[in-house]
Amino acid sequence: MKNRSLEEIASFVRDLGSECTCLVIHKNMLISGSKDGRIVSWDIDNGHEKWQCKVDGPISDIGISDRIYFTASAELHAMKIETGELEWTVDIGGSSDLIKIDNDSIWVTSSLYEIEVQDYTETTLLKFDRNSKLIKKIIFEEKPWFIGMSSNDLVLGIGRPRCGCLFVNSDYVLSHKKIEGNSPITMGIETELGFLLGHSNGMVTEIKDGVMDIIQFEEYPISSVLKNEHYLCVGNDNGTIISSKDWERNFVGKIDCLIKIDSSIWASNTANENNIYVLDEDNGNTKYKINHDSRVRLIKYINGKIALSDQKGKVILLEEDVVFRRLNEVSEIVQDQEKRDLLKKRLRALRK
Repeated sequence: MKNRSLEEIASFVRDLGSECTCLVIHKNMLISGSKDGRIVSWDIDNGHEKWQCKVDGPISDIGISDRIYFTASAELHAMKIETGELEWTVDIGGSSDLIKIDNDSIWVTSSLYEIEVQDYTETTLLKFDRNSKLIKKIIFEEKPWFIGMSSNDLVLGIGRPRCGCLFVNSDYVLSHKKIEGNSPITMGIETELGFLLGHSNGMVTEIKDGVMDIIQFEEYPISSVLKNEHYLCVGNDNGTIISSKDWERNFVGKIDCLIKIDSSIWASNTANENNIYVLDEDNGNTKYKINHDSRVRLIKYINGKIALSDQKGKVILLEEDVVFRRLNEVSEIVQDQEKRDLLKKRLRALRK
């Protein structure tokens, strides 16, 4: 199998100048935030820059509704979508983490890290209205690694010491729900019917209609989860990808991201090399292998557009039909070369 580099199959490549920490596709815009505090928007069709803004970094999370809301360093910012003009900024204290937009409100979390104990010791959950007014402030001990909405409740997947989930209802009452195994949450995703939470012990918890269902995989921390109506697929820190379609693949290093594109699963993998494996979703076989010169942490896919970002600050846009055409061209060239090599080998054997 001949490898192709990511940039060889890209429609355009842009540079943020430092590690990309957030990546969002919104309508015809590709929006990314960086470690040093740059947030930039490009036209997804031609790669032209629409606007950029610089704040104190890193950019932690981005949410979009009537405006772009994003957390960076110890602040929450609101900006105009079309122009990138900052409309307001508020201090949220500590290190900003997650953001969730709920109708006319913006929820954000901010965590305190104690160097002496080398761990997070306190989190502040804040709710603002769209004009930056603080509505509610709640303090608890654990750092959240996931934030989502379930009906009228805010849901937080948390780490030690309590682990499990925190729920905040419409009256701002905070309740804790323990999950069997008492393992810290490492990540989470929203699904059509609920949530999937990955744990540090290799367990995945599905929350649907208030009911928790636990699935145990390998003992390594869950790093990525993919779920649709047909199957569940998880990746972990040990380089293993496991599918509910009864297949498993083992790579060296961590699985940073899993995403479904057409009938394939794209898996970004980091070890001595940085690769993206395009796997058959039915059996896990490798269709293509794409290499890159830096770790790819984020991949987004909407309506035929594939956006990726790396640790060096590159933001890369692929177009689904173009990508597979280019990858197939390489496969055909390789196959033709293999046939020619085999023919030459047979001719040499006949001459002896």
